[in-house]
Amino acid sequence: MIYKHQDFVLNTESKKVFDENGKKLRITGNTYRVLVFLCEKKNATLTDIGIYLDWAKEYTENHIRQYRHKINTIIGKDVIEYSNGVYSLRNTDLLQEDEVELKKNNKNVMEKENTKFIIIPAIVASVMLFLALLEWPYGYYTLLRVAIAIISVYYAYWIYETIKQQGFWFWGLVVTTILFNPIIPIHLGDKSIWAAIDVIAGLFFISLIIKYKNKK
Repeated sequence: MIYKHQDFVLNTESKKVFDENGKKLRITGNTYRVLVFLCEKKNATLTDIGIYLDWAKEYTENHIRQYRHKINTIIGKDVIEYSNGVYSLRNTDLLQEDEVELKKNNKNVMEKENTKFIIIPAIVASVMLFLALLEWPYGYYTLLRVAIAIISVYYAYWIYETIKQQGFWFWGLVVTTILFNPIIPIHLGDKSIWAAIDVIAGLFFISLIIKYKNKK
């Protein structure tokens, strides 16, 4: 988490604090932990901070006062205030806005990653289809039907949700799903017909990779 304040920036992953000009500040140990806690909670009592630091140890006002003094001195601003037994971080509205924006940016990044075209299923499908031209036990062809149907549905859904177009590639996947579906198998009789379908379907998945491999 990155907390942005008008007087400092705190990165909890790298455990570093920077001033408003980007200069690294030496805030470590419990002093750093107090600042992190107040960034999260905005305000807290002595008891709250003491439990966060170490519930088994009794912290006094003198301990927290020292941490507060160090933070304010190192940052060069009175970023932590004390009033009526409560320690609070100044300018919390600005801090809260930045947290919301950071979460929004992280969500956008995750959504973009989730919409990326993944080529591995298409590679698996094409390899299985070309291997089907060889002699295999009947169980392989049952597995082939299941795998191709699932992969076709997956890509059809991806195109429907991401590209928002029901064109050639979408309907090609729908037809492939119907042909290879394991629930109501389609029997075409002649093995040479299925061999031709396997080759066409394998080339179709290769073409799908070429078409969408860099698409998001």
